This record gives sequence, structure tokens and C-alpha cells, in this order.
Amino acid sequence: MRNGFKSLLFTMILSGSCGCVQMYPTRSGFLTDYSQLVTVDQKDRVRAISVDPAALAQIDSFYIEPVVWLADDLGQPASSDKIETKLRNSLEMALVTELGDIRPIVDELGPRTARVRTAVTGIQEAKPFANLFMAVQIAGPLFNGGASAEIEIINHQGEQIAAQSAAFYGYEWDFLGYFWRPSHPNTALKRGAKQFAKELEAANIQPPSPDTVPQVQTERELPEYGGESRKSSLELR
Repeated sequence: MRNGFKSLLFTMILSGSCGCVQMYPTRSGFLTDYSQLVTVDQKDRVRAISVDPAALAQIDSFYIEPVVWLADDLGQPASSDKIETKLRNSLEMALVTELGDIRPIVDELGPRTARVRTAVTGIQEAKPFANLFMAVQIAGPLFNGGASAEIEIINHQGEQIAAQSAAFYGYEWDFLGYFWRPSHPNTALKRGAKQFAKELEAANIQPPSPDTVPQVQTERELPEYGGESRKSSLELR
């Protein structure tokens, strides 16, 4: 009788859950152009355009616009407003971290600043209760989480010079993520930001700064007089 109840409970949990998460790159209409996106990985998780090094070289900074939330409209929302806010902020900070290694992040647009536009298009959270049951009854949790997002860079002339539509899962070894709803989607969004930065870095040619001044010696040793040495400061002129 007891085994029969467990089997029934197990069947109910499986029927109420979608199984291991399935996330795919989206085409939400958020990006200004999808025509050049091509698959860049074997699992069809990332679709991106080939970044033109010459176009990227004309950019001296990035302005990251607030992350747009489209997951609700596309049928894969977060389970609460609190989790939505956390994931939105986390993705924005990940973009600051990853893209800041390529160009400075600025708070206002300049003549050679590019805008970074981002939208979260899907969220799948882990299923803690189902995972707990399966961890006890079988060998381990099965219902992980993931997220999809679209990112693009628009230069000062309004042209799209980089774009990505990607879907990632949380890491399988992130065991605690199976029991904390936002953990796997959070990791997935960060992975998307890292992948986007990787594509940019591959095409990165650091632009010369017009304000760059050659570094010169600021202090020199003068000949000794009376057994003591003197120093003179050189000013940049």
C-alpha cells in the first residue's frame, strides 16, 4: 500500500512538471535585426552575428540600457516580482562586468558611445519540491532551470554591429540550484552575458584615444654637486 502511494505521488509530480528544462534561442521582435543571426554552437543554444572588427573599433564606450523583461509576454515568466527584479539586476551587472573589459561603461551617451540593449525572453525555474522527492526516491534531482535573452549593440549611427539570442541552463554541478528557484536562471543569464562578451572580444581592436599622451619620465637625477644629488621634475607641456 505504501509503495503504491509513493508510485502515485511520483506519477503526479512527473505529470505536473515538464521534465528537464528545454530552452531555445528566441525571436521576440526585440532586436532590430534577426536576419544575420547564425548558430555558433553545436547544441543550438546561441545564435549570433559575426562582429565586424572595423565597426567595433569605432566605438570607445558602452552605455547599457535598462534590461527589458519580455518573459511574461512570451509565456515563461518568473514566479514572483522579487525574482524578476533579482534576475533583471543580475543580468545588468553581468553585462557591466563582462563588457567593461572591452570598453568603458558610461552613464551617458557620447559621440562614439554604443548602446547595449537587452531583453530577458524566457525563464524556467528549478522545481525544488519535485527535486527533493526525486533526490530521496531515486538518485538525484532532475528538474533544473534556465533562461533565454536577446542582446544587441547599436552604434552611434543607429546600426546593429553585434547581436545574440541565446538560451542557457544552470550548471549541472550546481546542486543547490535545484532547490533554490532563481539560482539556475541567474547562472544562465550570466552565461549569456559572458558568451556575448566572448564574441566581441574575438573581434576587438582597441581604438586609439585622441587624448592619449605618451608617458614620459616625470623625474630625473641631475649630476651631483657638493656630494649631494638633486632632482628636477619635468612637466608635461
